[in-house]
Amino acid sequence: MKVLHIPCFSLSDPLPVLQENVGKLKAYSSVGLIATAQHLNKIDGVARFLEEKGKRVLVGGQVLGCSQHAALRIQDKVECFLYIGSGRFHPIGVALKTAKPVFVLNPISRVFDLIKDEERESWQRKQKARISRAAAAETFGILVSTKDGQFNLKKAEDLKKKIKAKGRKAFIFTGGELSPENLLPFKVDCWINTACPRITDDEHSKPVLNPEELEYLNL
Repeated sequence: MKVLHIPCFSLSDPLPVLQENVGKLKAYSSVGLIATAQHLNKIDGVARFLEEKGKRVLVGGQVLGCSQHAALRIQDKVECFLYIGSGRFHPIGVALKTAKPVFVLNPISRVFDLIKDEERESWQRKQKARISRAAAAETFGILVSTKDGQFNLKKAEDLKKKIKAKGRKAFIFTGGELSPENLLPFKVDCWINTACPRITDDEHSKPVLNPEELEYLNL
């Protein structure tokens, strides 16, 4: 099936919000810019504004729920990050991976604030709880999304081999909607998610881990 990707950008302008709050960046001489796809068309304008204010700006580009590479590749060259977009999921991911201050500029809600230590710690506590619940798992269900951009059967097959090599059971489940309700009937001890990492934030009856978290189970 052919897929046609059409760019769709937000009409919200981040500059008025930034102009009101640029003083919050006073302590930082270098800033890394990152954004979600719908706000990428505004990132160059934000860069020019900050440069006019004397900041050294590096444009990282687009961050995804499953990848913070845009931030990671410039983290050693900047003192903080400015994320343009809505929600906390993406910037918290960057804050955890880089350990740098991450400011959130939401052009839609017109909020400009900093990812707080409490938010990082809350996410880490939830992660520890998920891993603790999964510690005794013997049967794993490996989730594969059929959605475009999330389908990763090769990863799932590799994980299945890895888990079975440790003497545990593993089965692959595929679907377009990997909701808690759709997964409820299956008898597994733990789910391994190869799709969007945000799935782990849903209220599942069984623990859900992302692939990199399996190392905590010695798998």
